[in-house]
Amino acid sequence: MNIYKAPDLSDVEICVLYKGDKVRIGVQPEARSPVHIGDDVYNYSLSFLRASMDLMLLHYVIKAGDTDRLTVLMKRFIPLFIGLTSFRSKYAIECVNFLTKTEHILSEFESVRVKLGAFVNVHGKPGKNKAADMQQENNNKQVKNVIRSLGASKTDKAMERSSKAAPVICKLVSDLKSSLGITTNSKRNKKSSVEDLSVLFDKMRQLRPFKVHVNRALPAFSGSSDNVVNNVDKFKLGDFITRHSKHALNRIMCDLNNEEQDFEV
Repeated sequence: MNIYKAPDLSDVEICVLYKGDKVRIGVQPEARSPVHIGDDVYNYSLSFLRASMDLMLLHYVIKAGDTDRLTVLMKRFIPLFIGLTSFRSKYAIECVNFLTKTEHILSEFESVRVKLGAFVNVHGKPGKNKAADMQQENNNKQVKNVIRSLGASKTDKAMERSSKAAPVICKLVSDLKSSLGITTNSKRNKKSSVEDLSVLFDKMRQLRPFKVHVNRALPAFSGSSDNVVNNVDKFKLGDFITRHSKHALNRIMCDLNNEEQDFEV
């Protein structure tokens, strides 16, 4: 397969051998995204869509338990969180700490263990993973329900004993209800969104947020960019990553030194 510029330099042609004959396929060059300064609605809508796609991808990565794409997303989230907020973003700092430990400090085996520890699959079914912190919140909810049933006069020892037995108690209660045919539907009946979606569809057809209209202003987001990542200073971003990665290394070295001193004592 040969690729060469067409004589008018406007298109690229690809020559492909098909059944012994050369077939030329014209391909248009990649168009540069124009800068739309006078349309705040278009810029804000496009920026919102780009950020939402990354967050939606994180949701599917968690469900699949994909450790490879998790690393790529953590790298993408550093400039995204900074662009959405500032260089003081704690989420961006945590992304740097995570990447420093999993991609630089830990071995390959330990790195995979840490990444897999970020997901929990209580049912063991494919594509049913969820974040480990979400599972911890669910466990805390179970413990609170069991402790609440102890009443007002509860001691510390009773709360500790009940918190340890909370998962088993909840499982026993669930199995007893299912054996008796008692169904507890905790989900509330949601209002139908058909009417709301119809109104939103009509409004979007009138607004046309992804079509450029010159001098269309949006006072709340005046002068917004169509991509918040482009607004991040690349030199400051490099200093930000270097500084916080060094902080992560220093904290680990301090912890190791403290453990060695405790061991010697």
